[in-house]
Amino acid sequence: MTTPELLNLVGRIGVAFYFLWSVQFNIAARGHHYAEFQRIGLGGPGKLLFAAGIAISFLGSLLLLYTPTAWIGAALLIVFTFASDALFHRYWTYEDPGEVVMHKFFLVEHIALAGGILGLAAGTL
Repeated sequence: MTTPELLNLVGRIGVAFYFLWSVQFNIAARGHHYAEFQRIGLGGPGKLLFAAGIAISFLGSLLLLYTPTAWIGAALLIVFTFASDALFHRYWTYEDPGEVVMHKFFLVEHIALAGGILGLAAGTL
């Protein structure tokens, strides 16, 4: 294994760890997520959307770890991240200035995360 291949693998492990950690964290906090789906008007399909998000995050993480399927995992994780942002980090919909700042930060952070994931995926092609 070359040094660039090793660094790419370490990067993919780090990203996969983040998403796998978030899967277990979000399952534990599912009541909060269900309430957020209710808040944005998607209370009915919220549980199904939540389950789909968990499945996509988990599967995307596993696929990211295996070099031949890393690009598929990367695509799943990026789609999941931007879909979540489109639903929950619409900072302009919050009245509390603290919430606005927090959700702006999450949105910009997730754009950077997606860029990093793209770079890792490119290193496996």
